[in-house]
Amino acid sequence: MGSFDPIKINQPIELELPGDALTQYRSKVQSLSEDRMVVAVPVKGASRVALEHGQKVKVIYTDSTAVYVFFTTVVSQASENAETITLGRPYDIRKIQRRNFVRLDTRLKVLLCNLDNSFERKGTPFEALSVDISGGGVMFMCDEVLSPGDILDADIFLSQSERVRAIGRVVRFTENPPKTKLKYSVGFEFTVIEESERDKIIRFIFNQQRELRRKGLL
Repeated sequence: MGSFDPIKINQPIELELPGDALTQYRSKVQSLSEDRMVVAVPVKGASRVALEHGQKVKVIYTDSTAVYVFFTTVVSQASENAETITLGRPYDIRKIQRRNFVRLDTRLKVLLCNLDNSFERKGTPFEALSVDISGGGVMFMCDEVLSPGDILDADIFLSQSERVRAIGRVVRFTENPPKTKLKYSVGFEFTVIEESERDKIIRFIFNQQRELRRKGLL
């Protein structure tokens, strides 16, 4: 077990700089040794971010079970045209949350369509509104009559520019009280989802919770 385990080469990561806790910069692990990690020069949008030698940074990444955070320092300073930055040995490593147990109450647009036994779409797609979401599934409200065991294709819109695609099954279907805007509540469990898609959900939850903590609401 190396000091960077369970992080791996080609792992997508995000870097957070001191004094800028609300901004994350995208990067990817290029190579690893016992006490060094070489990463791609971080970017925000289309802009590259230069880091200074000795600068402290926070690294955030996910694996199949959790979101991890650790701190490190910049060992080699990136020149203007450098493609990589070398980071030092990690410290204060924390496992932030387990994906199967953390749910976030949030209202997101969900677009769904029934699938047949061959996973072919059938019927007309319909919209729903999430009640909460986790790495394992989503609770949503809709006006469509469904049954436990129904297989659905789902697009979950985390923002205007980012969505998650998954296939899952209905595990719970209940009628909402009168005067509720949407008639039914549905528990939906993911059964087919790419890990990269699940990671989007985990990162979304992590960032939303961090913002709530910053505002003193969590």
